Amino acid sequence: MPRLVGKKSNPALYAGLGLLTVAIVAVALEYFGVIDYIPNFGKETKPANTSINQPVRTK
Repeated sequence: MPRLVGKKSNPALYAGLGLLTVAIVAVALEYFGVIDYIPNFGKETKPANTSINQPVRTK
């Protein structure tokens, strides 16, 4: 009767977890606007300075 030394590793499990991790990171980066592969996806960002878009009034 053979003696069991240890369970062999499963590379498919590690590859699947790696791909899942990469997918989660990519969706998070897309959501926060770091990358923009999908138009109109993610948080709505407001312009930092709106005075640039307003016309200058003179008297």
